[in-house]
Amino acid sequence: MTKTELFELLDPGHHATVQGWLDNGKGCAVYRNQDLGHVDLGHRQFVSFGTPEAQIETPEPPSRLPDIGGAINWRYALEGAVTS
Repeated sequence: MTKTELFELLDPGHHATVQGWLDNGKGCAVYRNQDLGHVDLGHRQFVSFGTPEAQIETPEPPSRLPDIGGAINWRYALEGAVTS
């Protein structure tokens, strides 16, 4: 995924947050709900990765979104990622 594609998917209200991640050496991973029987099919989540301060600390995002902050995220598969 390119940075342009990422920003086309993002709500403009979140552009500054994600640009801040990229400027600070983090990446942005895009996960999409793939559960065909779920009401939120197609919903995307955007998370930071790649540094100890990121939501996902590993250098590369995993193929499934880990549970973060009490949210159960097994429905979300990696759609793409962007690094700075």
